[in-house]
Amino acid sequence: MKRFAVVLGMTALWIMGHAVARSFTLRQAVDFALSHNSLAHLATARRAAARAELHVARDQSMPAISVSYGYLFSNNPLEALSAELERRQVSAAAFTPNALNDPGVTKLGTATLALSWPLYTGGAIGAAERAGRFGRLAARSAALRARQTIIAQVVEAYEGVLAAREAVTVAEKAVAAARRHARTARYLYARGRIVRSDALSAAVNLGASKGMLAEARGDVRIALNNLATAMGAGAGHTITVPPLLLPVVPIPRRGLAGLYREAQANRPDIKALRDEIMALRARAQAARDRSSFQIRLDAQSQWFSEIPDLRHNAWTVGAVISKSLYDGDRNRDRADVLEQRAAELDARLAGLRARIRNHVTRAYDRMRTAQTQYRIANANVVRARKAVAVIQVRYGEGRAILLSLLNAEQGLVQAREARLAALYALAANRAALGAACGGLSRRTLASLGVAS
Repeated sequence: MKRFAVVLGMTALWIMGHAVARSFTLRQAVDFALSHNSLAHLATARRAAARAELHVARDQSMPAISVSYGYLFSNNPLEALSAELERRQVSAAAFTPNALNDPGVTKLGTATLALSWPLYTGGAIGAAERAGRFGRLAARSAALRARQTIIAQVVEAYEGVLAAREAVTVAEKAVAAARRHARTARYLYARGRIVRSDALSAAVNLGASKGMLAEARGDVRIALNNLATAMGAGAGHTITVPPLLLPVVPIPRRGLAGLYREAQANRPDIKALRDEIMALRARAQAARDRSSFQIRLDAQSQWFSEIPDLRHNAWTVGAVISKSLYDGDRNRDRADVLEQRAAELDARLAGLRARIRNHVTRAYDRMRTAQTQYRIANANVVRARKAVAVIQVRYGEGRAILLSLLNAEQGLVQAREARLAALYALAANRAALGAACGGLSRRTLASLGVAS
């Protein structure tokens, strides 16, 4: 019974440890990342902050209404006379010398309802609202660029898993071939047909192939961990990928000039930077406008009573026109600072355009290089396979040495690895090119030609 309980407990722990394991297609991995990646959370928070700033700017044009209540105890003669006037209780006796000099303790409760409404601010409120709108647009574009970055990272990591798994297949084939050769070499050495060094070379080749297989399996674990990181999966998630093969990704038909135009027109980070510049200049205008004429409507209603009560009312309504004559140049200097920051972003925008051109060129050229390498490597795999078959026959006939056969097998492994590296470079740089052109999204995954 005790043994059964132990087995049951171990089974429960195994089930708990594997309960969160899940296989993701590329689209599912992208969807998961867009909800869990920290970069997506940061973009969402920035958009919320930009919306809040726009609300703050709009609120500046709204009236401010406040209510307050205060209760006063005082033996100040002026306060005493003021309280009598406010309660509408002034009599001739209040102006006698004794009453004025020694009024006693005055008690007065005051309830106030006040309104203040900016009617004209010289354009400062309107400029601040424009800045808020541009800030919201910039945050929206930045969030879109963050999504594209996340998708590119997930695609690259996902293709990395497929490449790592195919590398395991290449290594397994190498181990199988090396094991056959080692077995054959042992057999021939036991019968005195080959020297001991040939048998040792075959054993060394088998050990090296096993080491390559162990490294390839480790690379799969690393690739899965990279994918989990790109997806924003927590430590409790076990990520797996369906059995897919790396596709041969075609190069876009558009030339570099068309890709450049597409990138300049579609990149969200260009739009975000332009909107940030417009927002800074709008804030600079708002700072300058604060020194111009201001018109404000003020109104208040007050109730006065010796006991907490709303008994005697007085109201006031008026308009205030003001103009800053001198403020130590604070508003002007603030506007200059914002203009300089806008000029700094102008320079950053020019640099960004140059970097984007470089990103597009680099991804496109790497795709073309990878395509050429794939054609060469694919042809080399065919040739290497034929070479191994020929040398195996000659080795069996005693017309070739074991070293020649091992070298041919090594050439086949290298050709397979080169073909796999070219396939991965094609897929990874296709996603990089889509991100560089600003057209990477969930909807365009299928058109990229990468695994889906």
